[in-house]
Amino acid sequence: MPGTFSDSWRLTKTAFRMIREDRALLVFPLIGGLAALAIVVVFAVGEYFLAFRSVGPGANLNTVYLLGFLVFLPAYFALAFVSTYCTAALVGAATKKLNGQYATAADGWQIARARLGRLLGWALISATVGLVIQLISSRLRGVGGYIIGAVGGVAWGIVTYFIIPVLLFEDVRPWPALKRSARLYVNSFGRTMLSNLALGLIVGLSVAAAVVLGIVGFWLLLTGSFVLGIALVAVAFVVGVVVVLIGAAAEGVLQAALYRYATTGKIDPDLRPTLAQMRAPGGGDAAPLP
Repeated sequence: MPGTFSDSWRLTKTAFRMIREDRALLVFPLIGGLAALAIVVVFAVGEYFLAFRSVGPGANLNTVYLLGFLVFLPAYFALAFVSTYCTAALVGAATKKLNGQYATAADGWQIARARLGRLLGWALISATVGLVIQLISSRLRGVGGYIIGAVGGVAWGIVTYFIIPVLLFEDVRPWPALKRSARLYVNSFGRTMLSNLALGLIVGLSVAAAVVLGIVGFWLLLTGSFVLGIALVAVAFVVGVVVVLIGAAAEGVLQAALYRYATTGKIDPDLRPTLAQMRAPGGGDAAPLP
């Protein structure tokens, strides 16, 4: 157990260290977030015009609901694909770096693009399962529905934790990859759980600090300290966005590091050379991708 704790902490520190040394890894969650925001805006505008144009005297509400659902589905699946694709690009770039190879953001996108068909298929499966869980949960009223939704979501998250690196680096299709992902999670359960717990605590406490700072800023606004209040709210917003961005990137890097451990058993004192070493001649001749 002591080894599990120490290994988990080393893996978590590696995720943050890689981001500190190479901030290009932040590009993937940034683009993913902006693309998701654009999809949500388009969906909201579509639903808005649909509601105002369709609802009126004598309108068939069933038809309105059906049209709304038909607008919702493409947006929902598009969000699932954007999340899957950007995560795959991040995991791909991070895995190259963990193996001592120099990788740019373009390399990450190239790795994801090479598995585009598999990633698209997985996004459809993942979105469908998530939608089914939500529908079942909504059908059950009260605490039972919340429990079913929570348990189903957690179980699905565990089973699919390694699905992206498996699809990227192993010659399997989405459904067989699901079984492979579950097996890898079971084999590395302690380190995977503790590493993600440590990451979640660090990001969660940082976000909480930003929220507290924002609350103080709003309080100052209400008490008349306008300039200081605005400044604190602005700082809290920026800090919150940066923390979420770093947390999302660290989560992808950690997933790559845990997959590396689960498939090779490697947890080295120094998982990768520095950027300067990798840019040096002959610095990218480390082991290939798993």
